[in-house]
Amino acid sequence: MSASFNIGALSTEAAAQVQVATIPRLPPAYIPRLRLVEALLEARCRLRLICAPAGFGKSVLLSECARRVPADTHLVWLDLGGRAFSAEALYAQLSRCLGASPMATDDPCQDLIRLLSEYRQPLWIFLDDYPRQAAPEFDACLDMLLEQGPESVSWWVSSRRQPAWKLPRLLLQGDLFELQGEVLALTSAELRQLLKAHRLDLTEDTFKQLLAGSEGWLAGVSLLLFNADEQAVRERLLAGTPLLRDYIQREVLDGQSEEICQALYALARLPRFSPQLCEHVLDGVGSNILDVLKTFQLFIRQIDNCGEWFRLWRPVALMLQRMPEALSPTQTHLRACQWFANRGEMRDAVEHALWAGQPEVAASYLQRYGQEQLLIGDNVSHFMKWRSELPQDLFASTTRLIVLQGWALIVSARLDEVDECLTDLAKFFPQPDARRQAQLLAQWQALRGFLARLRGEPVARDYCLQALEVLSDHAWAQRVLCYQALCQQAMAEGQLELAQQYNSEGMKLARRKGSVLYEMMLSVDRIQLLEMTGEFERAVGVLDESLMVLRDSVGHSPIIGRLKLLQGHLLAYQGLDEPAREAFQQGRIETETCGDSYTFFGYVGLAELAARNQEFPSAYHWLREAERLTQWRHVPEARFRGILLLITGLTWLHQGQLRKARSVLHQVLELYEGHAYLAPSGFYELLPRVQRYLAIIDMLAGRCAPAIEALRKLIEQNLRMQRLGLACECRFTLAEALQLDGQHDEAELELRKALGEAVKQQLVKPLYELQHRQPLWLARILPAGKGERLRDRLLQFEREPDDLLAVGDEVMLSNRELAVLRLIAQGCSNQEIAEQLFISLHTVKTHARRINTKLGVARRTQAVARAKALGWL
Repeated sequence: MSASFNIGALSTEAAAQVQVATIPRLPPAYIPRLRLVEALLEARCRLRLICAPAGFGKSVLLSECARRVPADTHLVWLDLGGRAFSAEALYAQLSRCLGASPMATDDPCQDLIRLLSEYRQPLWIFLDDYPRQAAPEFDACLDMLLEQGPESVSWWVSSRRQPAWKLPRLLLQGDLFELQGEVLALTSAELRQLLKAHRLDLTEDTFKQLLAGSEGWLAGVSLLLFNADEQAVRERLLAGTPLLRDYIQREVLDGQSEEICQALYALARLPRFSPQLCEHVLDGVGSNILDVLKTFQLFIRQIDNCGEWFRLWRPVALMLQRMPEALSPTQTHLRACQWFANRGEMRDAVEHALWAGQPEVAASYLQRYGQEQLLIGDNVSHFMKWRSELPQDLFASTTRLIVLQGWALIVSARLDEVDECLTDLAKFFPQPDARRQAQLLAQWQALRGFLARLRGEPVARDYCLQALEVLSDHAWAQRVLCYQALCQQAMAEGQLELAQQYNSEGMKLARRKGSVLYEMMLSVDRIQLLEMTGEFERAVGVLDESLMVLRDSVGHSPIIGRLKLLQGHLLAYQGLDEPAREAFQQGRIETETCGDSYTFFGYVGLAELAARNQEFPSAYHWLREAERLTQWRHVPEARFRGILLLITGLTWLHQGQLRKARSVLHQVLELYEGHAYLAPSGFYELLPRVQRYLAIIDMLAGRCAPAIEALRKLIEQNLRMQRLGLACECRFTLAEALQLDGQHDEAELELRKALGEAVKQQLVKPLYELQHRQPLWLARILPAGKGERLRDRLLQFEREPDDLLAVGDEVMLSNRELAVLRLIAQGCSNQEIAEQLFISLHTVKTHARRINTKLGVARRTQAVARAKALGWL
């Protein structure tokens, strides 16, 4: 098309050529849709097609475009009214509008091509409200005109039916620009304009409800707003209005066959449906009913990217459910329930059984609900909802339901309620035979062991080990969870090598069973292990890989949330505060949506980050939200014992409120003193961190001698337990305490050691404290360029090469070589070492060769013996 567009008022010349009265007037509460008008006008193509259900403003949108016709372009507006139309009628209408004498032959399509080819001026032809019923001959004629007609003709078509044209080919040729209902839906800004036109001011909450409830359907919104105040809008969103019901009856249902109407009534009850589900639910209606509904634009909305799943637009579905002609939903939901159950989609099967008023059927399907499904999306939240809706005696009716309920409660951290499950499970003893008795007891022990771990009770180990001795291969999921509990307990006890062994056993089992979710769940523990041992680079690598694997396999999961929270934690340690804050927020939202108790760590992570950056109001806000969350979700204090107090004390410390900080931190110690409690999962270094903060308080209060003594002990203890990250933090504090005590040479030596370790671990967090309290001293050792961040300054610090670690007077091993040597001593093969350390087999062999060279030996057994003699194994 060669015409240039003048996006402005209708030109005088064009006005003379157009019967303006035929263009529909703009409605009283009209709002301009510039984003759509400009998109249509800017398109360079033969056909602009607006194909959407009734009430989306198609005619008004065409009218807006028609009023912007270029000065050198002739415009023809034909209102077809949705009625049947023919090629002959189109030829007659266009001949009249173009001032040509009709010269009809037996081939109206060729007549139309000749007529349009002979017209020497650019031409816009508007066909408003294209025939709504199937019109094969007229469709075929228009298809020919679009393919063979002159380039100077632009077709503008609005339709409630998808015409039978070669649209894919037109799209590939660049001859089609199409707008559908989703694009025509009102945006937030357009809805605000419409409210202004109706002189209505809504609160933000009601506005959001209106936007979500109407889904931007223009006619629906307009009818809801008619003569309404805010209260009326809220009520109509729940129940609809007679005007809206009448509109749907006349514009959607009238003229449709009984078969289509009944299909719409049934589908209005389904949150989502596919062609196969439609065929099952609409028994006898026909397998192509969904195609018919889509073709005739009967408010079918696609909800996936593959064209498999659909639903009705929400406001229309709501009104159809309330129509007096609508059938009872029971049969619809029962059929849907059967279909989903046959596909193994138990969540949907249970939901439909409940909607059908069949709790016994729902409970029977819950029997087939797998533990792994609790780690997908918001299934835990749904399970908890079912638990509150179904009679409690149903949940206690079988051992499988009790066990499943127990694990769901554990994910939600409602630990006190797990005790009730254990009591209910005990009622099924004794079993009819010894084998079943042993298996049920092992199930009880696994559940009790994991519960004990979350409460910080050391007896968790005994329960889990006993369960592992008996649990069959069929109960592999419980076996994996036992390994996880054992790994977490070992981390809490500082036995990091043992923790790694349990983690590896669990991962092997999860991989053998093809469970990506369970493998990634154990990756959370693996990443924390790597972080504790100062291997930040590997921790970040494993985390990124885990997130990538989960994105490819599940859309949402509590495990994705936990990994994002861990990502925030690692980023914060590396001084990347903004990415850390974003990761914490993403993880918090994901875990909260999925009903996972780990959302708590999102709140405390954000609080700690805010406190470190001196944003104290924000820090206390997040702490209050964390406390509110645990109370609202009935999470007992034992699950996160002392963590809130720790972060509160840290916040007081950052504020310089030493007395308050000391008091709060001593409260943490009191929670553990006199008890055998272990640190909570996810916060394994709780107690040594409290001791470090107390040493900082002593140092700032002028009591440097006890602080130095405590810090030296902490460094020795953490190095012995291979908690290298925490040891590095303690070394920074020790350097500062020595400096304040006047031991400047030794202080500088410790600071340089700490900086070397921090570079190796990419650990920036402890530098913030030093920068805040000792900026001049740090600047002397770690010079700062203009505007240079702490992270950049640290990475430029010169340190000893190859992160070497002294093993004896002469022998030097790197951290990685030492890790390989320890696994060799445990009898692991090279392949097993590669799997445990997430490195290649070639890299393992290279490390082993270097170990032998440095230790002056020839074989693995000799290397192990030499390392033992040096006191490292």
